Amino acid sequence: MNILMMALVVGVLFATGTYLILRRRPIRLILGLGLLSHGVNLLLFSLGGAERGLPPIVVDKAAFTGDISGFVDPLPQALILTAIVIGFGVTAFTVVLVNRRHALAEEAVADVPVVASRKVVDPFAPMEHYSGGLDADPDDYEWLEYSVSDELSRARQRIHEHAAADEQMDEPAGTEKASNMNEESD
Repeated sequence: MNILMMALVVGVLFATGTYLILRRRPIRLILGLGLLSHGVNLLLFSLGGAERGLPPIVVDKAAFTGDISGFVDPLPQALILTAIVIGFGVTAFTVVLVNRRHALAEEAVADVPVVASRKVVDPFAPMEHYSGGLDADPDDYEWLEYSVSDELSRARQRIHEHAAADEQMDEPAGTEKASNMNEESD
């Protein structure tokens, strides 16, 4: 294949792939990435020497007297084969991600109630566009009633309860009976 023709094909693949990636639609993004990877593969192939040559196999090294520049370089071909496999894996992973994102987006849309009219909401506009009563659930603001001082008083109460329980456990059993007998005799 002519070098000029190979450069033209690589350029078209790069340009088309870049255009599709910049469109930012999921399927076009996947196709654009695929075209870019094919463009890189063809670029590597053209750099390795696209003209016909002898296979790099020498049967008898001692008897070989030819020029090794006629051999085809196998390294770009090995790199291209690896790039094709990796590109296939990345494409498959991207398709799975797009499908999962689409499924989650459909679930989210199904959970949202349908609004009769949609207004364009300006984030810097005054708050009149919000309808009242949507946040009237008292459970939403229950956490606001919670304060650090309440928790501190609860912790102190628990400490006193545990200290009292420890004191009762530390008293010898005979002391308690003796004090009970003294109270009964009075």
